Amino acid sequence: MTNPAIVQASYPDEIDQAVNRFGDHEDMSAGRVLAWLSQFDEDDLPLAIEIIEAVRYFNAVNIRTMTRELFELASAELVARDLAHAAFVAVGGPASGSATVARVLREQLRGTPHRLVTMLELAQAPAGQFDAVVFVDDFSGTGSTLVRWWDTVEPIVRPINAEVFIGLLVLNEPARPLIEVFGQVIAVEELGPAQNTLSAVNETFTNDQKQRIRHYCAATGVSQALRSGYGNCALLLAFKHVCPNNSLPILWSDQSGWRPLFNRRAI
Repeated sequence: MTNPAIVQASYPDEIDQAVNRFGDHEDMSAGRVLAWLSQFDEDDLPLAIEIIEAVRYFNAVNIRTMTRELFELASAELVARDLAHAAFVAVGGPASGSATVARVLREQLRGTPHRLVTMLELAQAPAGQFDAVVFVDDFSGTGSTLVRWWDTVEPIVRPINAEVFIGLLVLNEPARPLIEVFGQVIAVEELGPAQNTLSAVNETFTNDQKQRIRHYCAATGVSQALRSGYGNCALLLAFKHVCPNNSLPILWSDQSGWRPLFNRRAI
């Protein structure tokens, strides 16, 4: 732990830059960034600043831009396969990241032969109405959540006899083979092994720094299974509306008195 006054005096510009970059995340403020930094030992403050600078943050503008790009990629794929009428369906509920994507997609779909529908509407659609279904979400880290979701919705989707696509703003590479078992993946951005902060191929941090990062991940109080992020993904990734637990817990954990930089879920 470091006295917040020391942190503030040493890194005022870096704190301001973080607030500007993460500003549309719920409850983001200079005080929040300062509180997060103050949890690091004084000798580790340069490392904490490097961590902040290494975070891949997707703000509202990024999400809108990437959603438009996702629609363009999906449209091109549908044309290439001679699929004329697609249903675009959000994977999650109204408060999920997929719903955020769906709200932007609604604008893109106007004037096209494709439709944004709910899962209930998809289940009630007459045979032949759609020749493709594009399920959309913001992110997949390991693919396991989508696999469990597919186990639930497959009995609804299969009778439609439509080609299945999974459209993602961001895909973490290990998730691809699991998802491709039931659908073709369309992703705007794909994260490779180097985005695993604690992996040997990650060159952002030295081995000594990685050991210190592991120390602070343990200090967050999360279970052993989550100390490197869910699925050992060890990402430094956050969105305006969510910080996935595939990211390192130093970003999102609020256990054992640890003060997170981001909310696990935001409005």
